[in-house]
Amino acid sequence: MQQHDDIVRAALDRIVSSLDEVSAEIDELDAVASDGNHGQHILAGATAARDAAQAAPEGRALHAAAEAWGQGEGFANPLWGKVLAAAADAEPDGPLAMVDAALRTLEASTDAHIGDKSIVDTLAPALGDAHVHLTRGESLADATAHAAGVAEEAALETAAIEDRFDASNADLGYPDPGATSSAVILGALAAALAEGDDDEADGADGA
Repeated sequence: MQQHDDIVRAALDRIVSSLDEVSAEIDELDAVASDGNHGQHILAGATAARDAAQAAPEGRALHAAAEAWGQGEGFANPLWGKVLAAAADAEPDGPLAMVDAALRTLEASTDAHIGDKSIVDTLAPALGDAHVHLTRGESLADATAHAAGVAEEAALETAAIEDRFDASNADLGYPDPGATSSAVILGALAAALAEGDDDEADGADGA
């Protein structure tokens, strides 16, 4: 379990670093039609998750991160907490089970659907894509890399989506901040897993 904990901690370090770089831009996106604080909130949630994972006992890093992230402000932080908690509970059954549990929890935790201009527009297709690649027998790192690409493209496409509740909303033409931050998170996760694979390969070459 220590190896799993190390992966979680490395991923969260990368996620926090990536969100820190773009939090001001995400706040600007959020300010178009809302309070302008999504970037700050999601960065704070991820930072709390990182710190909790670092302090967690062996085998509990992902559970601790999920609990801490879920206590953050806004809508996205509690949703991330639930999704990560579901993945953590499924961790003993492997990556595919984790992805499927996360997707089921996402769908059960919000009434938003793809096309409603929300975090679901990136997370749902990305998790679905990861399921396909894992089912084919691909590695978690490769599946996550594909999913991150799907999420990035989907986040950009939310710019063309009208607000679910108000078609005259000023955010038409702007990507959704929650969709954008989730794409950043998945991109950082993919980078961390790829780096972990490279480190393992280097270690094997030197053995």
